Amino acid sequence: MNLASSYSHIYIEEGVRNLPFSVEILQKFPKAQIVSVEDYKQVFNRGSQSFEQQKRSPKLLLAAKKEQFIYDGSRFVQDADNPNFFYNALSLNCAYDCAYCYLQGMYSSANQVCFVNLDNYFDATNLAIRKRPSKDYPLYLCISYDTDLLAFESVAPYCREWIRFCATKEGELDVEIRTKSANFAQLSKLKPQANVILAWSLSPDSICETYEHKTPTLRSRIKSLTEAVKKGWRVRICIDPILPISGWQEAYSGLVEEVLQSVDASELLDVHLGVFRMNSDFFANVRKRRAPVDLFYRKWERKDGAITHSDVEREELSQYVAALFSGHVDTDRIRIW
Repeated sequence: MNLASSYSHIYIEEGVRNLPFSVEILQKFPKAQIVSVEDYKQVFNRGSQSFEQQKRSPKLLLAAKKEQFIYDGSRFVQDADNPNFFYNALSLNCAYDCAYCYLQGMYSSANQVCFVNLDNYFDATNLAIRKRPSKDYPLYLCISYDTDLLAFESVAPYCREWIRFCATKEGELDVEIRTKSANFAQLSKLKPQANVILAWSLSPDSICETYEHKTPTLRSRIKSLTEAVKKGWRVRICIDPILPISGWQEAYSGLVEEVLQSVDASELLDVHLGVFRMNSDFFANVRKRRAPVDLFYRKWERKDGAITHSDVEREELSQYVAALFSGHVDTDRIRIW
């Protein structure tokens, strides 16, 4: 996906125009119309926006994060069994447009926000490392939880900057970069870091085509992660959410077969499996804001403020895919949400 010509307008907060990260981003859009704003929220949070329309032609907003640089890990995401599980929000929204994504229910705007004051994030991370609850474990930080940073790397090289930061924090900090992209080339010249995990989210091609709009094919993602493994990176595979589409058993069987034919499973860090779950308020917002998608009109269960599968269906989906990896990946390296 070529992002170089995607943003006709760039809104930029007055105080961040000369920050190094802003300058680097702006250089990539010489033809964009630049609009100064006092606060990005004047654009991002304004009323009467159409997420559907904006997603077809999003605008870029460059801003400074003012507070809350690190968040406690959400119960809606796997925590890798680390007691010091946190995430941050370096960018709001995503270059992709997955039909099942909670972001479309979280935000009323589909425009992309980039927070460019990276030094403040690094300072906050250093403080969190010192104050982490369990000193026996490193701080575990997901930096691509509310977006897909590697997909956006050609515009805003967050991954590069965080990998360089991690080089000085081995034993104190583990960073996960989750992605659906086929964009490993952006990182291929960097030295692999033992405390950086590149986590690829994979789906059968039928799901990529139907629900994961603007994303690369399964084959492209597998090619990218295979290159990362060969370069010596720690690579995680995430099959999440497993969706009960018609013929889902054959679809996921084909996915796992293609993975195992392409990469030595013993060289993978682990495999994470999960099923659909979404905050119930976000779920209701998606149904109001977006064109109808069958996923949001099937029979779901409401549990503890979330919309998800029945226990029976959850077990059937996750155990079936876990069994496909049996004999190739040790059981203790298959984690099920």
